[in-house]
Amino acid sequence: MSNRKREILDVAIKLFNEKGCINTSTRHIADDLGISVGNLYYYFKNKEEIIIYIYQTFMDEVSTRITLLKDDDIAFDYYEFLIDQMDFELNYRFIRLEMNNIISKYPSVKEAFQKGIQIKLKQMKNLFLHQIKYGYIKEIEDIELEFIISNSWIIITQWEIFWIINNIKDERVRREKGVLNLLYFMKPYLTTKGLENSNLLTSIKYLEKGTK
Repeated sequence: MSNRKREILDVAIKLFNEKGCINTSTRHIADDLGISVGNLYYYFKNKEEIIIYIYQTFMDEVSTRITLLKDDDIAFDYYEFLIDQMDFELNYRFIRLEMNNIISKYPSVKEAFQKGIQIKLKQMKNLFLHQIKYGYIKEIEDIELEFIISNSWIIITQWEIFWIINNIKDERVRREKGVLNLLYFMKPYLTTKGLENSNLLTSIKYLEKGTK
């Protein structure tokens, strides 16, 4: 990737987070960089292409975090994953906060989002099946597993909006509550082995102290 292309993406991410993706135009991005819109279009043909490129970069990073476990008898560390993931997502928070508006306004972006989500759901399913195989998660019917996976995705992508609506202004507290959302959701599905070998219970106790 050229330095200029990287600069355009970095400025776009910054402005999308600060001003909102819908409210930011290619003119805003070009002006911030001190270049013409025509120069920007040499690297990206439109705003949708910029959003898609950012989203694909974001999803590629998510994939590396979901697919870390190989076929070994290892308990998944939910706390470490979620804290790392949410810290990472701060750089792309406009995606989570504006996803509905973005996909409504830009059909090409919606298609890219749909493809990306399907890939991630398959990766999440493989992760759950890995944990079931080694006895960390209880045996689950296929239909229930599909909904556990989709519910997990909903929590991961919507927790901040929920806590913003509920007037939690502290970003750190919102993030910790978001982690608790998923930890509490997963807790009933873990076996005794899963609870003993992961740090899920100790993580819940630690986070509860911070959010009080």
